[in-house]
Amino acid sequence: MSATRAWTGFVLRRLGQFAFVILATYTLTFALIHFLPGDPLVSALAAKGGSGTVIDPAELDELRVRYGLDGSLWEQYARHLVDLARGDLGTSISTGAPVSEMIARALPYSARIGGLALLLGVLGAVVITYLAYVAPKKWMHRALLQIPPFGVAIPAFLSGLVLISIFAFTLGWLPSSGTRAPGSIILPSITLALPVGAMFFQVFSAAIFEAGSSQFTFIAVAKGVPPHRIFVKHLLRNAALPSITIIGLAIGYLAGGTAVVETVFARDGIGTMTVDAVLARDINVIQGVVLMVGAVYAGANLVVDILYGVIDPRIQIGGGGGRQKPPRDAAAVAGTVETERRQP
Repeated sequence: MSATRAWTGFVLRRLGQFAFVILATYTLTFALIHFLPGDPLVSALAAKGGSGTVIDPAELDELRVRYGLDGSLWEQYARHLVDLARGDLGTSISTGAPVSEMIARALPYSARIGGLALLLGVLGAVVITYLAYVAPKKWMHRALLQIPPFGVAIPAFLSGLVLISIFAFTLGWLPSSGTRAPGSIILPSITLALPVGAMFFQVFSAAIFEAGSSQFTFIAVAKGVPPHRIFVKHLLRNAALPSITIIGLAIGYLAGGTAVVETVFARDGIGTMTVDAVLARDINVIQGVVLMVGAVYAGANLVVDILYGVIDPRIQIGGGGGRQKPPRDAAAVAGTVETERRQP
């Protein structure tokens, strides 16, 4: 029962942190938008109809009510906060459509790119780390470790243009733009996978090689356990926690980092919708997208925190009822390694 209470308290605290992040994101976004110089509604209407647009004051008051921009700032803040709790993100000034429906239509396109990019980035980082670990020559090991940092050094728009030039224009294998054409997801996903994989590689490879210099790895090598078995059975387990942490951060990056890629590849999605909203001065859409990104980021970190306690029981969940398991000693490790060495 004490462990159950500890887990319940742990999850409730993380849910409280999740709610606080959403509230802080909403507050900061609201303040930044409404404390900028000028009337946000007039700016949006001017961007929509041109700088010479003349609006009747009575019609302007109606529009303020329609888009939730009437009343004092405190009234707007409280009203929008209540609407947010109900799942209502307001109405777009430029299109007149509910912001929640616009996000629901655009999110699947961005989610497909982000999901495939995360998968490709993580797999690429794991494969390169494995090849570097089992490389028979030191120069091969060093050369492999120098590959992933290029993913961070090269801007996404540049790598996207290079991929388009090679695989779309030169080879003609894949479409250069669009959303619905077969294979249109591949090039933008690879473009996003390069920085994501590079970020994951920096943490994952460091954890792998740190575990590779530990006592249990030395014992395994001395017992004659093959390098691939050491990597899979021991090193991956020790690299799990830092890897999960960076994956949670990568999900937050992918949630808000698709604007450049979707613009380069002329795709529909959250990034394109955000760029259009900024150009149209559509503050309701901008605020809705920022809240969505904040919710994804906070949700990813919530899952990461919970997985910590699931993967490693040695982590103290909370209070005095948390689970904690002492690490195995060298003798236990040696016994496990000896058993694995005898396996075919």
